[in-house]
Amino acid sequence: MKRAILTSAFFIILLITTSAFAQGFYLGAGIGNTFYSSEVQDAVNQAQEISENSTAWKIFAGYHLNKFIGVEGGYRSFGTISSDVSNVTYESKTAGWDIEALGLYQISIIDLFGKVGAMFSSTDESAGSESTDDTTTNFLWGIGVGAHFGPIGARLEWESIVVDGPTNLSMVSLSGTFGF
Repeated sequence: MKRAILTSAFFIILLITTSAFAQGFYLGAGIGNTFYSSEVQDAVNQAQEISENSTAWKIFAGYHLNKFIGVEGGYRSFGTISSDVSNVTYESKTAGWDIEALGLYQISIIDLFGKVGAMFSSTDESAGSESTDDTTTNFLWGIGVGAHFGPIGARLEWESIVVDGPTNLSMVSLSGTFGF
């Protein structure tokens, strides 16, 4: 009898703590557009500007610590950027894991948010027959707006990664979320 009471109490405490934790937890996925610009040197050392777009996607999970602060992390791909400059094809692919702190402000069903964090990315670049692979950690920041209807939500956001050199890399995405 005593063992049944202890076992029942353990499962009740586990259920209460699990549901309390899960109330702020959410999963999401999004698709969007990458904006990439960089300066490269052509065959005669003249600076050439590359400004291209590509399809990007991401998956993420997050947790709202309270109604003003949250954390989020996920994986994203900025797609493949390809451009021809002076008969040489330049190609760049960036993807990686990220983690951010979120600042939130809710107005009824509308969520306004900003985020700052880090992206642990890998970039594969090629120019003609030459190629490089670079793994870096970069500063990531963004802003967005979302709406939630019970556990289901949608959000539109812009995120930018601060990278070395003259390259600009940002992403606009539309995501769906599901909260627990």
